[in-house]
Amino acid sequence: MNESFLSVVIPTFNEQNRIVQTLDQLLFYFSSKDYSWEIVVSDDGSTDLTVKLIEEWAQKYSNIHIVLLPHKGKGWAVKNGMLQSSGKYRLMFDADMAMHPNEIDKFLDRIQNDCDVVIGSRNLKGSFKKNEPFLRKVMGRVFNLFVQTFAVNGYFDTQCGYKCFTSKSAEQLFGMQKIWGWGFDVEILMLCKKYQLNVKEIPINWDHQLDSKVKVLNSTISIIKEVLLTRFRILSNKYN
Repeated sequence: MNESFLSVVIPTFNEQNRIVQTLDQLLFYFSSKDYSWEIVVSDDGSTDLTVKLIEEWAQKYSNIHIVLLPHKGKGWAVKNGMLQSSGKYRLMFDADMAMHPNEIDKFLDRIQNDCDVVIGSRNLKGSFKKNEPFLRKVMGRVFNLFVQTFAVNGYFDTQCGYKCFTSKSAEQLFGMQKIWGWGFDVEILMLCKKYQLNVKEIPINWDHQLDSKVKVLNSTISIIKEVLLTRFRILSNKYN
C-alpha cells in the first residue's frame, strides 16, 4: 500500500445508524485538501449492517478501506486499524462524530511541529463541550484523578477519542499495546511516558452524542482494572 499523508482510523461496532453520515462528512472535509489521505474503518465484529454499508462506500472510493475483526473491544479495533494504515500521520477518529472533521487541522498543525503524539482534550483551557451528561462529567473528573495518581499525570483528558500519531510512534505504541478494551488510551499514554515520546494535548470542540456506546459506570470500572494491570506490566518489564 502506498504511503498516504494522513490516515483516519475509525473503530466501529454496530454503527449502521451513523457510519454513512460520518464517512460523508469526512469525504466533504477531504475534498478541499491537496494531500493524500485514506480512511481505515476497523470493524470490531459488528452484527448489524455496518460492514455492508462500509463495503459499499469502499467500492466507490479506493482510499476507503475496511479491516474486519472478531469482536474483542475498542482498543483491539484501534490497534489493528493503526497497524494496517499507511499514513505518515494516523488519526484515531470516533464514529460518533462528537468532533467535527474541521478540527483535524489542529492535530496536523501541531504534530508537524516536532511531536510524536497529539491528543485531543475536552477539558483543556480553550476547549468547548456541549450536551455532556452530568453523570459522565462527574465520573470523568473522578477517573482523571485516578489516572493522575496511579497511571500517568500531566493530562487533562486521556479518554478523548481523537488522537494523532506519527507513523513511527503508531507502529511502536500499538505494536506493544496489550489492552483490548476501553483502557487502551491510558495504556498508550503510559507507554509514551515510558519511552519518552513527545506528547502534546490540544483543546477541541466536542459535542456529546446521545447514542454514545460508552456506558459510564461499567466502562470506568473496566478501565480502572486495565490501568492497574498496565502499571503492573510496566513495573514488571512486560513491554518490549
